[in-house]
Amino acid sequence: MKRMVYGIGLFLALLFLGAGFFLSYQVADLRKEMTGLRESGGQDRQQVSALASLKDRELVFEAYEEGSLLRNRYRITADGPEQIVLRREEEESTGDDREFLLKVEEGCITVYDKESGEVFEHTNIPLETLPQELQAEVLLGKTLSGDQELYSFLENYSS
Repeated sequence: MKRMVYGIGLFLALLFLGAGFFLSYQVADLRKEMTGLRESGGQDRQQVSALASLKDRELVFEAYEEGSLLRNRYRITADGPEQIVLRREEEESTGDDREFLLKVEEGCITVYDKESGEVFEHTNIPLETLPQELQAEVLLGKTLSGDQELYSFLENYSS
């Protein structure tokens, strides 16, 4: 009978020791997890404070569509923990979207704004100084796209 009591006592002692080791391991694991959460919470606060400094910054999104580069500009106007408000900013006109029409008046080239039909510039470039192919295009009404192409044409044939 004494053996049985000692056996049960030993069993219970081993059971309590095993449970104690198991619980101490669980508590240590929970402490590591809480420490990790505190550190990541600090990093999240740093990231949120970094986002707060993005207000009034300009963002540019570029995409190619049908062979041409499109640029969309946005400005961050407001931000919160779950949203950012962007305002699209209009591009300043650089003259690249304008079209010009070349015609002959009194033997010289005249440049018209294609959209309004108004005279943009009278030139002193005689039609005869242009190459044959270009003369034919001008007589039919040659179109130039953008300020750069117009000024390049004028620079090449004005002197």
